[in-house]
Amino acid sequence: MMQAGRDFNEENSPIFSISVGQTFKPYVWKASHDMDFRSECLYCDSEVLKGYMVEDEYGNSGRIATCPYCDRVNAKY
Repeated sequence: MMQAGRDFNEENSPIFSISVGQTFKPYVWKASHDMDFRSECLYCDSEVLKGYMVEDEYGNSGRIATCPYCDRVNAKY
């Protein structure tokens, strides 16, 4: 049975719900620092991104790169 507001892939597994462009919410998501990137932010003039291992509100985990200045998710890796 599928829950409302939750996306599933073809194998009926939940999809990691954090998307590029979304505001990074370290207090809402369980986040731990993973690595630093020397890459430009897609949304501001920053030249550094921070990588985090995160868990979304459904318990799915993944890795994202965020900007420490504008707090937007720039990539999933």
